[in-house]
Amino acid sequence: MFAVCLVMFINFSIVTAKVTSSPPVLIWGVDTPKATSIFRPVTNSQFSKMIKNMQKDNMIVVYLASELAAKDINCDVCFPYLSKIHPMNFYTQVEEPLKAIRRVSRATEEIVYHNPIISDIRKLELEMELPCNKGQIHAFNFNDRNVLAHDAAMAVATYQFSDCPVVHVYTAYTEEDRSYQRRKAYKTRPVPIQMDPSKGIDTDSSGPSFNQSLGEPEFTYNMVDNITVLRHNMVIVAFKSILMATRIGKGVQVPYNRTQVFLTEGEGEVQVGLLNGRDIKRGIVVVMTTNLSPLILELVPSLGNWYLTRIIFGGNKTFYPRDRIFFGFDFSLCCSDITVFASDTARLSFFDFHLDILYLDKDNGMDSNYEVKPCWSCSVVLTPALSQTIFVMLIIVSILCIGMAMILSIGQNRIMLNANDPELHVKTDT
Repeated sequence: MFAVCLVMFINFSIVTAKVTSSPPVLIWGVDTPKATSIFRPVTNSQFSKMIKNMQKDNMIVVYLASELAAKDINCDVCFPYLSKIHPMNFYTQVEEPLKAIRRVSRATEEIVYHNPIISDIRKLELEMELPCNKGQIHAFNFNDRNVLAHDAAMAVATYQFSDCPVVHVYTAYTEEDRSYQRRKAYKTRPVPIQMDPSKGIDTDSSGPSFNQSLGEPEFTYNMVDNITVLRHNMVIVAFKSILMATRIGKGVQVPYNRTQVFLTEGEGEVQVGLLNGRDIKRGIVVVMTTNLSPLILELVPSLGNWYLTRIIFGGNKTFYPRDRIFFGFDFSLCCSDITVFASDTARLSFFDFHLDILYLDKDNGMDSNYEVKPCWSCSVVLTPALSQTIFVMLIIVSILCIGMAMILSIGQNRIMLNANDPELHVKTDT
């Protein structure tokens, strides 16, 4: 009887195991111990001891997003400034990092919280101007998941504290909800009961399935005539649908697995980042959160035009357009369809795609009275293959015309005679 009770208690403990939120953490400004394993999270007590050791000789500045996952930090394009900082330690999972920092602050000074407006870069420099006090802990509350705006804000803060011994910590209040629910479902899933296979019962039916086909989510952003419209201060993006096509096998007639890409529910805002972290002159990245992965468009200015260089999607897979897609600064891009290709033959297609980049300070994409710039169509009239063919044909025709002219001019004397010279075609005696 005791053994039966013990087994029931163990099973009940496994089922009801408590799963704490473990968001990722970035630390720079001082050397810290390396993570022992990406699969084993840093415990609350270990991180608390780490912060306590750093607090002795440094001021600690904590940047808090609403929620983060490790895949958000692994996006290099999303953090153009932080990707250049070395050394930097990355902890994929830290158990309740804010709770650990609060534990340290109770023994010294309380955390000083700040709520900067990260959407206005001009005001950030004043809002992040702090006195240099060793041992003090400051926390900047970002209140969202706009990692590109976080990167710009942290760049401003790092410049502000360049003459002060500061340790910078970037983390979140909680782990990303989807990642947390997935980990929670895995750890709290009960031990499967062995059943007779002939009964056709799924032995793991008690746990939730994450491989079910996703239906179309409820949109939390603007829908105009079945067109999804995303607005930002710097860009306006609109599209009808996004389609991902992946090759299944090899052969003459290759079948493709086509998947509809939807924006993540609750992520109705588009994110914009600067490639050089300071201004728009070096290019921008436009990020949309989808049900599969973040979708990143990279646009670079070139000779008065915006040039679409590449698209990153599906686990940092890079897609390139087959033809050059560009549009002028005073126009917006209007395409009935755009298809980009990856090295593994995967394809990503946008239908009824529109993009307007607002590079002037007076323009604001959130303004309902803003008029989108005239369309620049991406319809390809002259393809690269056709233009090369025409160029080669012109060279061949030119050589043929020169050769025919040389042949037809044989035997014709075009040199003017002198008045004292005898006639060339009259025989005379000397």
